Amino acid sequence: MEETIARTDERMPQEDVHHPFVTEPEEEPGLFQLFAGMKEDLAARIPLYVNDWGAPKHFFTVFNATIYAFVIQLIPALIFAELMATETEGNLAVIEILLSTGIMGVIYAVFAGQPIVIMGVTGPVAILLGTSYKLTEQFNAEYFPFFFWTCLWAGLLHIITAMVGLVSLVWIVTPFTTQIFELFIGLTFVYSAIKELVEPIALTQGGLQEDRSQQYASLIIGLITLWVAWTLHFAETWSFFTRGTRVFLTSYNTIIAVALGTAFSYLPGVDLSDEDQVGIERVNVTAPWDWKPTAERKWIVHPLEGIDAQGIAAAFVPGLMFFLLFIIDHNVSSIMTQKPKFNLKKPPAYHWDFFVLGLTFIPCAVLGVPPGNALIPQAPLHVRALCTRRYLVDDHGVEREVVIHCEEQRWSGLGQAFLMFVALVSLEVVSWIPRGCLFGLFLYLGICAFYGNEIWERINLTFMQPSKRPATSIVRNVAWGSVMIYTVTQFVLAFSVFSIAQFASVGKYCWKSGKCRT
Repeated sequence: MEETIARTDERMPQEDVHHPFVTEPEEEPGLFQLFAGMKEDLAARIPLYVNDWGAPKHFFTVFNATIYAFVIQLIPALIFAELMATETEGNLAVIEILLSTGIMGVIYAVFAGQPIVIMGVTGPVAILLGTSYKLTEQFNAEYFPFFFWTCLWAGLLHIITAMVGLVSLVWIVTPFTTQIFELFIGLTFVYSAIKELVEPIALTQGGLQEDRSQQYASLIIGLITLWVAWTLHFAETWSFFTRGTRVFLTSYNTIIAVALGTAFSYLPGVDLSDEDQVGIERVNVTAPWDWKPTAERKWIVHPLEGIDAQGIAAAFVPGLMFFLLFIIDHNVSSIMTQKPKFNLKKPPAYHWDFFVLGLTFIPCAVLGVPPGNALIPQAPLHVRALCTRRYLVDDHGVEREVVIHCEEQRWSGLGQAFLMFVALVSLEVVSWIPRGCLFGLFLYLGICAFYGNEIWERINLTFMQPSKRPATSIVRNVAWGSVMIYTVTQFVLAFSVFSIAQFASVGKYCWKSGKCRT
C-alpha cells in the first residue's frame, strides 16, 4: 500500500464527481435481453485483459495489498469454519473453507471482468449449509450428494440470471441501500466479536465458573489485537518515522497485530494450560493436514449415490436460497468495491462477473466445499490497499482522503487466493493463533466497516456541537432536520435487519427446547 501524504489548502475534487466507467451506463442492457449484458461487459473488458496482467505502477503496493487481503480473508474464514463445523456436524470445516476460498479466488482472478473484487465464504453461507444439512434427514439423502445438487441448482440460477440480463437490476441499487448494507455488516461483525470475547467469561454465572483467568486472557489478547491493528491502520498519517516505515506499518498492520497477540498468549503466566486446567483456546485444526477431507469421504462427490429424484428436486430449495443471498450480497459488495472514491479507470462487468460466480459453484459441488461470493468489508478494504492516497484539506477546512491512483490488476486477487493453499499446508502455524486474536481482528474489520460509512459519519455529526461540525457539503447545503430524518430511517432499517439476523430464531429455539416455556 503505497501512500502519499499531503496536507494542503489545495481545493479538493467535488464530492459528487463520479467516473463514467463505474456508474450507470447511458443505455444499460434491459432485462431479459439474452446475452446483451454479458456481451457488453466482455466488449469493455477483453481489450484490457492483457493490461490487467501487466507490471503494476507500484509493485510493493500490489504486494502489500496481497498480504493484507490474505490476512483479512483468513481470520474470518477460520471463524466461519468453526460455525460451519457446528452447523454441519463436522462435515465441513477449516480444510474445506480454505480450499474453497483458494479455488474461487483463482477462478475469479483469472476469468472475472473486475478482478479486484475478492471472494470468500461468509457467515450466512455457513448457516445456509446448516439448513441444507438438516433437510437431508427429511428426504433420506446423504449430505454430500444433496450438497452437490444444491450447488448445481444455485450455479445454474446464477448463470441463467447473468445470461438473461437480470443483473441489470444492480443499477437500481442506490447509496441509500449500500450504506445500510455496509452498516449492517459492521454491526454484525462488532456484535459477534464482542459476544465471543465477553460471553465466555460468564460474568453472571459465578457459581458455574470459578476460574475465569483464561477467558480474561482471551479478552485481553483480543483487545491487544484490535488496538494494534486499528492504531497501525493510520500509521501513514503519523509525523514520525520515515515514509517507508509508515507505509510498512499500515500495510502489514493485521499481520503485526496477530503476531503480537499470538506472542503475548505464549508469555509465562498467560497460558496456564496443564494436565488439570484448560488453557487459552486456539484455532481448532488438525495439523499437519493429511490431504484428506474433514469427513470420512472421498474428495470427489458422486452425485447419484445416496440420493433419489425427490432429494435432487428438494436440493433446489437451498440452491434458490443461495441464489437470493448472492444476487444481493455479491452485487452490493461489487458496487461498494467500485465506489467513485476509488477513482477506478476500468469499467465494471456485473453480468459477466455474476456468470463467473455461477461457474465457481461447479468445483464446489464436485469437491464438496462451500461456495462463496464477494466479501464485505474485505473487498473494499482490498481496493483501498491498492490505492495511492493523499489527504487534502478543502477551502472549508475539511480533510478527506483522496485516491490519486489505484492499481487495477489481477495479481493481488490471484496472490491472496494462492496464499490460502499455503495456509492449508501450514496448519501447524495456524493452530498457534488464539481465538482471542481471531475475534480481535474480526472486531477490527467491523470498525473498518463503520469508518467511512456515511450513516455512521452523520451519526457522529449529530452528537457534535452544531458550530463545531465540519463544513461538509451535507452540513452546508441540507437542512439538518432532513439529514436527521434520512439518517434515522437508514439506521433503523440497518438495525432491524441486524436484529432479525441475530435474534429472530431465539423465540423458536426457546419454544422447541422448552427453556422459555412457563
